[in-house]
Amino acid sequence: MKNRFRTAAAAAAVIMTAASVSSSVIRADENKAASHSAESSTAVSSIGSVSKTFGAAAAMQLADEGKLELDAPVTEYLPDFRMADSRYKDITIRMLLSHTSGLMGTTGEDFMLFDDRDPAPHDTLLEKLSTQKLKADPGAFSAYCNDGFTLLELVIEEVSGESFSDYIEKHICTPLGLKDTGTALGSAFRAPGQAGVYTAGSWFAEDYCMASASGGVISSAADLSRFGKVFFTGNTELLSEKAKNEMKKKNIGGEYAEEFGLGWDTVESRDYAEAGVQVIEKGGDLNYQHASLVVAPDEEISVSVLSSGGNSLADQLLAKALLDVALEEKGIKVEHPAPEAKDILTEVPEKYAAYEGIYVSSGSVVRITFPELKYMCIEDLTEEMAAVSNYMYTTEDSFVKVDGNIGKGKAVESRDHMTMKLTSFDGKDCFTVSSCSDYGELGYFPSDGYAYQRAEDVKVSDKAQKAWEERSGKKYYLFSEKYSSVMYSGYPSVKVNTVSELPGYTNLGTIVDEDHTTYNTVMPGSRDLSDITAFSDSDGDKLKQETGNLTYISEDSIPALEDGMDSIVLRTKKASWYTIGESLAGKTVTLGIPEKAAVYVYDSFDRLHYSSYMKDYGSRVTLPEGGKIVFLGEDGGKITVS
Repeated sequence: MKNRFRTAAAAAAVIMTAASVSSSVIRADENKAASHSAESSTAVSSIGSVSKTFGAAAAMQLADEGKLELDAPVTEYLPDFRMADSRYKDITIRMLLSHTSGLMGTTGEDFMLFDDRDPAPHDTLLEKLSTQKLKADPGAFSAYCNDGFTLLELVIEEVSGESFSDYIEKHICTPLGLKDTGTALGSAFRAPGQAGVYTAGSWFAEDYCMASASGGVISSAADLSRFGKVFFTGNTELLSEKAKNEMKKKNIGGEYAEEFGLGWDTVESRDYAEAGVQVIEKGGDLNYQHASLVVAPDEEISVSVLSSGGNSLADQLLAKALLDVALEEKGIKVEHPAPEAKDILTEVPEKYAAYEGIYVSSGSVVRITFPELKYMCIEDLTEEMAAVSNYMYTTEDSFVKVDGNIGKGKAVESRDHMTMKLTSFDGKDCFTVSSCSDYGELGYFPSDGYAYQRAEDVKVSDKAQKAWEERSGKKYYLFSEKYSSVMYSGYPSVKVNTVSELPGYTNLGTIVDEDHTTYNTVMPGSRDLSDITAFSDSDGDKLKQETGNLTYISEDSIPALEDGMDSIVLRTKKASWYTIGESLAGKTVTLGIPEKAAVYVYDSFDRLHYSSYMKDYGSRVTLPEGGKIVFLGEDGGKITVS
């Protein structure tokens, strides 16, 4: 690929029409620091999971001081840590840092909030983990895990005797002169100079993460790049060379294992390795704020990009584009060639006929066939309108996704260059996927991992199967989050779908009995898994996601809001959902919303139409036909509708 400075600048200009972007590049000689921003490199923003590099740095500082042993069990530092699975005793500090602990994923209750903070995710983690099981043996494989870093946060507090917020401010920010960095639970909450949150054509209140070491750090592009300098070879401001070397080692092997170091998403990047450069990377996303930190330790270059709107993958590609410019100034040319088209064949080897069947992932059930041994067809059986994708066989003994009519010879390789390959895991047939997503002028973002595993026969009673079939096709709406939860803005509902071709399976998991499912499968990369419990109470029929500790209420239990219903009494963490009745459809109403309360309105497809967290919108909203409205708040509160 050609020098990407111009293309990166063009991409930033495009992004800035729908988002705010700031970036910063720091070299060893800070007199050569460069900043490029839509606002200012000192505008502050939540950096999402880039926070994990701060948590990792804090842990490694304590390791340098002899206060923390990476390969010691977590229970050595947190005696109150318990789980409903005896294997928890084998989880080490290193496993938390490298996403290999076997923890289920994210205990997400009130995990992200609009213009609010609440220490509950931190304060209640041990209690919630005490009822959870592990999805795999500790150390068996890597799977991204937010809870691992929140647990690490508790370890850091126990060992240091300080809150995590105080620790990073005292031991990381102050020594480095990071004046614009802190946590949402600390001094950075509602800090001046917030870059703002812009999405879907509206400005929103800022979203904050309540799990500090997992995603709750707030910083500026300039500060974040300055923090990245800590990882330069020879820099011992905060960490020893031994500690940094441990952090930038890939911690688990395997062709499709993720490239995690300790706190880093990627410690091996092929394009840069071919140019003799090691690059370590970390991306992070809240719902609406995103960040990337990219460091070339030996070349002493640190690049950060922060944005609202977009996503961290785009930020990461922009950061790499700026890195390429800095490397080229040092005489190092890095090539980023476009993916080469596969050599496609029109016949599939006979051996693949034996691999036809039903396969599962953590969130879907698919049928894989090889029609007349001409190509591979993958049909998602958990979608209402079955999603079908086609793949043609290649000379590399793999299958590449194609668009167009195969029968008429009009098929072409898809733009995302998605390739499936047959393999196995844990003795079961699997398909892995490799893709290279096209981000236009920013370049390509590669990813690899396990996609599907052959489904096993499940013995399920007729009674249990019938119970879940009766729920199939129904939506369940988020019920248990507090009024400020970001979840209502983007993920208001889940839907149950059973699979007629495969009794015992749903999109939410494998049926255990009439009121319980468990996750369909476990493979490397399987993140945020959960058992599901169905139950009924005075409010109606509900589902509870056990790991996330989130409860949803059935659409069958939601009444209609009609003209004349002029006030809604609020209940703490019990959402009041209504369908928009015929008498109010298309009408404009005025909402009277007290403090510690919120309202969301959705169209008939559950797309967000209005939120009281939209800035400068006002209190008048037109209610869409066939839509829904939810009223949120605390006991004693009331929202009026007029």
